[in-house]
Amino acid sequence: MIILLNHLKMSRIYKKSSLWLFLVFMFSGRFLMAQEDVIYLKNKDKKFGRITAVSQTKVEFQPGADAAEEKVNHDQIELILFRNSSFITFPTEYRGVDGPVENRHQEDWILTKDDRIVACSIEDGESDPMKVFVKGDSASKTYQVPKGSVTAVLFADGKKQFLGTPASRIAEILKKRQFENPLSFLTAFEVKKESAAKSRNGSLGLDDASLEQFKTKSLQKIEELRTYLNGIANKTTEQAVAEKMVRQAVALFIHDTVTVETTRPNGEKKQEFIRSYLTKLRMLKYSSVKIEWSETQYISQIKKAPDGNYYGIVSFVQKFTADVPDSKKVFEDVTRKNIEVILRSYTKEVDGESLELWDVFLGNIGISASKG
Repeated sequence: MIILLNHLKMSRIYKKSSLWLFLVFMFSGRFLMAQEDVIYLKNKDKKFGRITAVSQTKVEFQPGADAAEEKVNHDQIELILFRNSSFITFPTEYRGVDGPVENRHQEDWILTKDDRIVACSIEDGESDPMKVFVKGDSASKTYQVPKGSVTAVLFADGKKQFLGTPASRIAEILKKRQFENPLSFLTAFEVKKESAAKSRNGSLGLDDASLEQFKTKSLQKIEELRTYLNGIANKTTEQAVAEKMVRQAVALFIHDTVTVETTRPNGEKKQEFIRSYLTKLRMLKYSSVKIEWSETQYISQIKKAPDGNYYGIVSFVQKFTADVPDSKKVFEDVTRKNIEVILRSYTKEVDGESLELWDVFLGNIGISASKG
């Protein structure tokens, strides 16, 4: 009796497992069909498989790996969409297996209600609305296109969405091949940029991602400054190149009246305008100079000031090493310095539209402590 019950349990498990495997293979097979060639028949039926030949009167295809080849007469076919994004409309003079090369498209195609084709890039074809971009659009605009406003979508990877449109209508649009300027069609679906993030008082604010970008760009500009300082100070740099580096270094700052704090041999601190400081750095009598920065880090929160700009303070340790001419002596100075970083907005005209953009600038440089 026990053996019989166990046998019945095993039979039920086997049947459930078999059913589960059957469903897995069935759905997996349907998924794979999406990557196959599709023949749309005039009787509204569809055939999935691999096209093996297109002759003068027939199309031959193989429905599956182990299935026998089938043949369909041209007069039965409305449209063929190949897995490589090519297509055939009928009647046709094409002979081959991969579809006409001239009918392949490297971009996604939106088929419009007025039977035109819009070439674009669709980021998410499953969402509704679809997120759409246009290659070469200098303003990098984003468009949200509802699927209810288009006839169908043919993707560059061979996938397709007919959205309830008959294959005969798709075939007619592809026969006409009337392309519409993407921006003309998509303008109505443009996502208006309200700015990166709006604060409660209506002024432009920064989200967490923007703040991280600000921090990264600030550190990059500080590193650029260190590179210029080394080039300006070293005698091996040609004078014309050094003068150009001075101009480039000054351009990193919010304005040329920014000050740099230095210490005299007697320990007295002195402030100089950035251009004057760089010019004197070039005139140092050392035969070679090496400026190294370490322990670079933010020491204050990035805050918005009444002028609308954002400010922060970055601290770093500067090691200044120089060879004294005609001597084996080496001068070395280690100082911790603070540098102000500023995020300022500016307006730029792009394709007739005023865009508010941001850039990072450096501010005053001060000494917080001397290490020797």
